[in-house]
Amino acid sequence: MADKKHLPIFGVGPILCFPMGILVAVGIFGSVKGVIPGQVENRVAQIVMLILGILLIVMGFVCYFGADYKGGLIKSIKSNHLKTNGSYSFVRNPCYALFLLGYVGVILIAHNLLLLILPLLHWGLLTIVLINTEEKWLLELYGQEYADYCKRVNRCWPWFPKK
Repeated sequence: MADKKHLPIFGVGPILCFPMGILVAVGIFGSVKGVIPGQVENRVAQIVMLILGILLIVMGFVCYFGADYKGGLIKSIKSNHLKTNGSYSFVRNPCYALFLLGYVGVILIAHNLLLLILPLLHWGLLTIVLINTEEKWLLELYGQEYADYCKRVNRCWPWFPKK
């Protein structure tokens, strides 16, 4: 299997994630300036949103850095080994999870519920693009092993694997 081409190390992530980051930043700026509605004014709700936002951001970083559990992520990619340990045991795309969780976290910290539509749109776009690019390629490369992995593990939202 090592003689086959492998996925690029950075995939389509930067193309999909950075523009959404800019949209989230613009949305938060517009919210702070009062141009975009949806700002939560209740102080208790703001504190809860702040705590949840920080937890989601931390969870995103844990997913991302946990992807290279015991090292070897780049080695796995280059040798065409399907990585299913570390963060990959509960999310198929830890890098995209970092961005999604981070966007939700930052929006919660900014106390604007209306902006939560942006991560939902991003998730939808990621789903469409990943099904038609990386997942198609991985299914061709790994066959049933990857199909079984997809049945157990969520695409972008970290969750407990299905048995």
